[in-house]
Amino acid sequence: MVIKLVFGALEGDKIDLPVHYNRPLQGLFYYLMSNAVPKYHDLGTRSEDKKLKLFTFSRIYPYNSFKVEKRRMIFKGLFNIYFASPINKLVEAILNSLNEQKVVRIEKNYFTLMKYEVIHNEVNEEMLVKTLSPITAYSTIVLPNGNRYTHYFSPYSSDFKKLIEENLRRKALALEIGIKNNNFYIEPYGITEKNEKLLFYKDIIIKGWTGYFILKGDTQLLKLALNSGLGAKNAQGFGMILPVEKDSIKERSFLELAEEG
Repeated sequence: MVIKLVFGALEGDKIDLPVHYNRPLQGLFYYLMSNAVPKYHDLGTRSEDKKLKLFTFSRIYPYNSFKVEKRRMIFKGLFNIYFASPINKLVEAILNSLNEQKVVRIEKNYFTLMKYEVIHNEVNEEMLVKTLSPITAYSTIVLPNGNRYTHYFSPYSSDFKKLIEENLRRKALALEIGIKNNNFYIEPYGITEKNEKLLFYKDIIIKGWTGYFILKGDTQLLKLALNSGLGAKNAQGFGMILPVEKDSIKERSFLELAEEG
């Protein structure tokens, strides 16, 4: 299930957030779901020897322009956040908490839910999708000196595509989703170096990619991608996507698409 949340600051106050706000935003969502599913933060959803956190959320999208001062994002007015999970209970927990509490907080910012919308996505065996938060795919190795090194893959790398598919199939297995068509295909559409984004989470730099991607495969697998995100670190605010009509962007150059992403 995918929902669009529209928030507004109390009494028209300005919103003042860290530029790298993934962690406090993630904390808000864990807090909102804690009454209905209090152990999900610690237990997640089991998949063999892994604990998966099967939800994702978007970047913050202000209605009005914003400015950045001293690594803070400052704006006024309404703003959108998208949230998605293949587990309806998590989404319902978020909505119930927001309806009950009326006012929520991130750091010193108090705001209220103005409205919400359930997004009904049409899922086809081939889709063009746009990222609402960067997609990240990586591998970590231990160097001879004992230090850990993380390598982030480009969307044009075969490793990127392999990791995206493995991650998606792991989620399907955990949710016992039957996949009839084993083919899966992901291809960047107009992605350039401008689409590479660097975000901090707990003082760790995470590299991800925004923009447009073509997905092909079993509709159940693609539906799962829309509801859980693509790639790694979805519950930290990475990999959220929405389908778009190819006709809406076909007249635009790859440079324009990259700058938008």
